[in-house]
Amino acid sequence: MSIAPWLQHSLLQVQQLKVSGGLSHALLITGADGVGQESLAFEMAKDLMCESEQASACGQCHSCQLMAADTHPDFRVLDGESGTIKVDQIRNLVQKITQKPQVGQTKVVLISHAQSMNINAANAVLKALEEPSDRTFFLLTSSQSSRLLPTIRSRCLLVSVPTPNVEQVDAWLAEHNQEANLSRLFWLTTQPFRLLSIEKNQKAELFLSLPEKVNQFLQQEMTVAELLKGLDSQNIEDYCNGLAAILHQSLCHSAGAPIHPALEAVYANLIRRIGIRALMDRYQAIQNLKLALQKTNLNPIMQLTNELNQW
Repeated sequence: MSIAPWLQHSLLQVQQLKVSGGLSHALLITGADGVGQESLAFEMAKDLMCESEQASACGQCHSCQLMAADTHPDFRVLDGESGTIKVDQIRNLVQKITQKPQVGQTKVVLISHAQSMNINAANAVLKALEEPSDRTFFLLTSSQSSRLLPTIRSRCLLVSVPTPNVEQVDAWLAEHNQEANLSRLFWLTTQPFRLLSIEKNQKAELFLSLPEKVNQFLQQEMTVAELLKGLDSQNIEDYCNGLAAILHQSLCHSAGAPIHPALEAVYANLIRRIGIRALMDRYQAIQNLKLALQKTNLNPIMQLTNELNQW
């Protein structure tokens, strides 16, 4: 898959710094969740690992071939998307990168969703940034860079990824995943890489069916139990995100914004049943429930059932 057009300018800037010798040993790539920080970081890693002196990866050298096969021994990745990054993971990684490179001359560390580092892990990364090994680059990505230590942010070159507009996203998705017709989920998010992740993880049907199920529930044609059929601790966050998106889009529409066709009937029934003020309360309640479920062992079905009974 070619790099998305809204990422190209940031990539070009880093490539120019590489050629000029002005590139920092640490880069922090930030942007809204799902705009493509990880995709951009991987392209940067390929350029840095290349054994040629040109701006972009040549695609021909041994390092480029290993990167293409995802087997380069000097490219290390830690991903915090699914949980906390802990200090032992960082220490193990730092120990490996202090050794001489096995191929070429460069080592690259990619820490995705770096905001997931706990305080001890963050301090270990900070120490590595303060005492960088020769020809070693750190690439950190984050959608919540304010959660990173200020001292980590200050030691990184900031690369801000722009948020594409709906037309750009629609065109790009049509080019790369036309069969899925992911524009049907624009009521949930318009962040392109989040939509691709939803499709890849086979969650599209859950979200596509949710507006109609909620509408049937609001019309008393479906019970709470039927609406939440299939809910468990693994997908509770998906349900909460979907319900929160429905409420948020409804609030925006009440203030004059257009609404996605999939939510027109839901909006009308929400206004009829609970009104705008209660919409705001329910949206905040869903957000609070998401936070509570992350911190405690609450029964997800019971908690979400209690919430939907307020609708």
